[in-house]
Amino acid sequence: MRFLLDGAGKLVPCTHCAVVQKWQVRALDSFSSRQGTALTQTFFNFKTSFKGKANDLLATCLEAAEDFAHDPHEKWLIFWGDRGNGKSHLCAAVANHLVSVGTPVLFLTMPDLLAALKQTLDLQANTEQESYSGRMRSFKTAPVLILDDLGAESGSAWADGVMFEILDYRYRNRLPTMIATNVALDEFDPRVASRMQDKALATVIKNSAPDFRKRALSER
Repeated sequence: MRFLLDGAGKLVPCTHCAVVQKWQVRALDSFSSRQGTALTQTFFNFKTSFKGKANDLLATCLEAAEDFAHDPHEKWLIFWGDRGNGKSHLCAAVANHLVSVGTPVLFLTMPDLLAALKQTLDLQANTEQESYSGRMRSFKTAPVLILDDLGAESGSAWADGVMFEILDYRYRNRLPTMIATNVALDEFDPRVASRMQDKALATVIKNSAPDFRKRALSER
């Protein structure tokens, strides 16, 4: 029936079939970042070598992403490091794997997420799904949320508030979350940094591998 009555008699989405969650995520596809090149990025085509030599750090990142994709329940996975070392590729690979096995997932860059929220303010939409609160609720409650380029957004008080509200909700409810950022974690709002570095929930990996754009074309 897609909905169930909980112990308090409240109608809630069925977590077993996840049909309602899939509806929510599908409704956001128009501004999802799982488009273009991201659709072709997989674990299989993620290269873990540089200049013909195996790179242990890239192999570690790939293994961590695969582990998260196969069992994201109550886990956070966070990659941070310089640009161009495969963080976005692994975010897309996780999203593509989850979609392929029927797990509802929302993959967004942080700038795209903020743009989606601003759109509701500009349009003054009044439908539940298109309202600011409706979209924010979808971001907060997505069964699996993958945020790429966290910290790439402008550092406004509003953007910082949105980031904290989403991550705090997901932290308190132990919702599976993957984050990629070019920013050292201690440079975030201390409340956000503390949640991202909770070892009971999050696996944090610093990816200091070389920029893939400097690799030979055969190694990309």
